[in-house]
Amino acid sequence: MKTYLTLFFLLLSTSAFAQEQLTVFYFGASDCGPCNRPDVIESIDKIRANFDSQHTNYDTKLVMVAMDEDIDTGLKYISKYDEWDEISIGSRYHNENTLAHLNNIMIPGVPHIIIFKDTFEVGDYGVEIIKNRELVKNILSGEEIVSWVDGEMKLD
Repeated sequence: MKTYLTLFFLLLSTSAFAQEQLTVFYFGASDCGPCNRPDVIESIDKIRANFDSQHTNYDTKLVMVAMDEDIDTGLKYISKYDEWDEISIGSRYHNENTLAHLNNIMIPGVPHIIIFKDTFEVGDYGVEIIKNRELVKNILSGEEIVSWVDGEMKLD
């Protein structure tokens, strides 16, 4: 019993030090022509497959936001891609909770990628809470996304 408690405490302590992560939001929609171009879809799949390995100094969370008003349509759109850490489906008004976490960054259109460096602190009950969110990259348009992915997804 003592061994398990020590291990649990050690795991809790270790997770408290993993305090920075890159959060990648991808905004798209089924009725968006550029979002459905094969080169854009391929680039988004490359982000999903390779972003972690190209930015090993950080943990990474990938969030797909389908701006479709209809849930079934949004699910069909998302099914074109591999798995994501989190998904959100709904029009701008249905995605208010997601948009609230973007520090008032405007989403002028899709496709759109926004990357933040999030710094966490451990709050009550060991729950990580975002302490600071810094905008790292803001990429709007299919052409810019494809170019950024082809350029090895650099953050500078």
